[in-house]
Amino acid sequence: MTVSVASNPKVLEDDRSIRTTASNFRSILVGRIFTALSIWLALVALTKMSDPSTVGLYALAQAICIPVAEISKMSLREIRSADTEGYFQFGDYMGLRLLATLVGFGVMVAGGMIQSESAAMLAVIVLYGLARCSELVSDMIYGLFQAHERMEYIGRSLCILGPLSLAMLVMGYWLTGSLAVAVLGQFLAHLAVLLFYDLPRGRHRAAVRGDGFRPVWNWPALSTLARRAVPLTFATVLIIVALYVPRVAVEHNLGLTGLGLFAAILALAMAPDRIVNALGIAASVRLAVFYANGETRAYLGLLSRLTVGVAIGGTFALVICILAGEDILRFVYTEVYAAEYALLIWLVAASALRSIANVLRYGVVATRRFWWLGLQNGVAAVVAVSASILLIPEFGLTGAGAAMVLTFAAQLVVAFIALVWALGAPS
Repeated sequence: MTVSVASNPKVLEDDRSIRTTASNFRSILVGRIFTALSIWLALVALTKMSDPSTVGLYALAQAICIPVAEISKMSLREIRSADTEGYFQFGDYMGLRLLATLVGFGVMVAGGMIQSESAAMLAVIVLYGLARCSELVSDMIYGLFQAHERMEYIGRSLCILGPLSLAMLVMGYWLTGSLAVAVLGQFLAHLAVLLFYDLPRGRHRAAVRGDGFRPVWNWPALSTLARRAVPLTFATVLIIVALYVPRVAVEHNLGLTGLGLFAAILALAMAPDRIVNALGIAASVRLAVFYANGETRAYLGLLSRLTVGVAIGGTFALVICILAGEDILRFVYTEVYAAEYALLIWLVAASALRSIANVLRYGVVATRRFWWLGLQNGVAAVVAVSASILLIPEFGLTGAGAAMVLTFAAQLVVAFIALVWALGAPS
C-alpha cells in the first residue's frame, strides 16, 4: 500500500530538507571513493598474492561481464534523472531493468563458455557475472535515490559494499588460493548489500514520495521506455567498444600476462573516474531542471565549474605520474609493473581526457539530445579500433596507452560540439 506524503507527517519531515548539489556530492563522494579504492585494492591484492596471469584471468572476467552489464543498464538512471515530467513510474524502470539483467546474464554465461578453456575459468566468469547482476538491481534503486536527490543512501550503500567485497575477495583467495572462491565472496557481498540495505531503503524512499517500488509489467509502457532508451543504449555499446577493444587487442597480442599488466595499471590510472561520476550524478538532476526551465546561465555555470575542477585534477595527476610514475608502480604493485611506467603516463593522460568528456556528457544528457551520445561514442569506437589495430601490434602496451589517449580525445571533441549544438538549437 502506498503511503501518502500528505497524510504522514513523519515521512513528510524526512523528505523536507532541500539538498544542494554540493551536499549531494559530499554525500556520494565518500561512497565513490570507497568503491574506487576497493576495486583498485582488489587488483593490488591479487598482484601481491598471485601472478600476472591470474590477474589476467580476473581481467578477462571483467572484460566479458562488465560490458554486458553496462549495456544491460540501458542508461535507465540517466533517462530517469532527465525525466522531469514524470512520464514513467519507478516500477516501469525496475521492470525493464530486471528483464535486461536476465538477458544480460545469459549473454555473460555464453561469453564465458566461448572464452573459457577450463571449468575453473568458466566458474570465475559466471560468478563475476552474478555479482554484476546484483549490482544492476542495486543501480536501479540508486536511480530512485538520485531522482529524489537523496544521494546519502547511495553513499552509504557504496561504503558498505566496497570494503565488504574487497574483504571477501582477499579472504577467499588467501584461504584457498582459488580465484573462483574469491569471486564467489564478491558475489555474496553484493547480494547481502542488495538484500539488507538497498531494498529496504528503496521501499522507504518510494513510500515517502508515494512512488511505486515493485516492478510493473505494463508491456506498452515497457516498450515505450525501451524505445526511449535505444539512443543511450546504442551509445553505451559504442563506448564499450572503445573501452574494451584495446583490452582484447592486448590479450590477443600479449596474452593473459600482458592483459594482467595492462588491467592493473589501467585500474590505477582510471581511479578518479568514480569521483567524476559522483560529481555528474550529484549534478545531473539539477542540470536537467536548469535546462528544462531555460535557466541557461545557471546550467552553464554549474557545468563549467565541474569541468574546470576535473581538468585541474587531471593535470595535477599527470604531473605527479611524469615525476614519480615508476616509484608509484613499484610501491603499489611490484617491480614487474614498475617497468611499464610509460604506460601509466599514457593512461593517466587518457583518464584526464575521459573525465572531462564524461562531465560534458552529463551536460548533454540534461539536454536530452541522446543521439549525440551515439555519435560521440561512435567516433570514439572507430578511433579505438583503428588505433588498437595499428599501434598495439607494433608498440605493445605503450601502443595500447596511446590508443586510449586518442580515443578519449575524440570523445571529448564530439561532446563539446554536442553541447554547443544543443545550446544553439531551439528547445
